[in-house]
Amino acid sequence: MDLLEDVKKSTERVTGWQRPSSDQVASLLRRAKLGMFRFRDDGMIPNHPRWPVIVYWSAVQLPRTLDPATIMEELFESNDWADS
Repeated sequence: MDLLEDVKKSTERVTGWQRPSSDQVASLLRRAKLGMFRFRDDGMIPNHPRWPVIVYWSAVQLPRTLDPATIMEELFESNDWADS
């Protein structure tokens, strides 16, 4: 795991992207458009007959100055979803 963290730090230095703070991540959340999709069971992928797939469009802003992957990592960690 140390190697992965070293690679992340090196990438931050090379690209100029920064790891966002928890406060920054909270400010990047926004009210999103909600999309719902229902799929018929095709026999290959199980689909629930009543529950749709829910998509939140543009729920998180991804500014060019911050690494998108670290934004999502911080967001997951702030909700106790680490290692998800």
